[in-house]
Amino acid sequence: MTKSNKALVLVSASILLGASVWFTGTAAAAVLKVRWHLTEVEASGLTIAVQAGFIAGTLLYAIFNVADLFRTRTVFFASAAGAAVFNAGFGLFANGLVSAIVLRFLSGVMLAGVYPVAMKIVAQWFNERIGWRLGLLLGAMTFGTATPHFLLTVGAASDWRALALIASGLAIMGGVIVRFVLTDGPYLRETPRFDPRAAFRIFRHRPFRLQAVGYFGHMWELYAFWSLLGSFLAADAGTRPPLAADRIPVVVFLTIALGVPSCILGGWISRATGEKAVALVSLAVSGLFCALSPLLFGLSAGFLVPLLLVWGFFVVSDSPQFSALATRTCPPEYTGTALTIQNGIGFAITVVSIPFIAWVSKHVGWRWAFSFLTVGPLLGAWSLARLKINRG
Repeated sequence: MTKSNKALVLVSASILLGASVWFTGTAAAAVLKVRWHLTEVEASGLTIAVQAGFIAGTLLYAIFNVADLFRTRTVFFASAAGAAVFNAGFGLFANGLVSAIVLRFLSGVMLAGVYPVAMKIVAQWFNERIGWRLGLLLGAMTFGTATPHFLLTVGAASDWRALALIASGLAIMGGVIVRFVLTDGPYLRETPRFDPRAAFRIFRHRPFRLQAVGYFGHMWELYAFWSLLGSFLAADAGTRPPLAADRIPVVVFLTIALGVPSCILGGWISRATGEKAVALVSLAVSGLFCALSPLLFGLSAGFLVPLLLVWGFFVVSDSPQFSALATRTCPPEYTGTALTIQNGIGFAITVVSIPFIAWVSKHVGWRWAFSFLTVGPLLGAWSLARLKINRG
């Protein structure tokens, strides 16, 4: 195995481990809704808090050019360790919604130095055909996001507090791999000067702006679908023999985990078609599922689960393609800052979409709730279709 491929494996393993803290609160929500007497909107705060923290973190990291001014591997390690500490605090000390939200928020702040920085590390090892390599990375990221559901599915965690502690331990392991096992890549660029306006000037470049709007449309759908799918399935019990409560985490895990082969396969296809084509197809298919989602409600499990798996495949297959497009359309010396601020704005959108869909479900019912996600893929596809970029 070449050094570059070994580096790709190591950073992918690290992001898988580091991302395990992301959905700890989401996976615990079903239990905490009962234990803490939470409404659907209140329970969604366990996910929103992480997203909001990630947004705040990306803003700080971007304004201070952290991912470009400091050694990338050290930033990843410190951030993963910080996310693990606050997530462990959630598991050990949270005794109600307020304390849980504070600790989940702080975990999200630290995750701003994990996900975008991992993409920059890949860019330091490869200077061409980065789309399919980021596909591997984002596949690992997706599996890491699904890890809490997996741990509950296989019974590895006895309760939600143990789940949080296990996820924190995995995140520490990921940080250690990047800092002490991985080495710097050959395409590590010189440290640029500090520029607090760089995060905003990047959007003046039209190609970067067009692909970024495509990414924002994708993010309107992605995390709302992932985080609220369990509630959708639980609410669907009245129109057919219900899916057993202990099977819902399995379906949610499989739906999210399908992002692993999705990102990898999409990346490989992009080698021939280009990142833009893969992203457009992904947006079109997932947008179609959003629009037709009312028809899914009430289907028998034999029909519903396979359709959800197809949706789960296409809902995330464009993520690595947008990351690749961002690295190709931004000023190269500020790649880390560009990835960070794009991700920050994308996750800011999820802070709106998740509670909005939860609110819609309360007022018009879960049958129609996911159809309100359709606008995201539509807007994203419209913007991306206007992007002119050479394949490479």
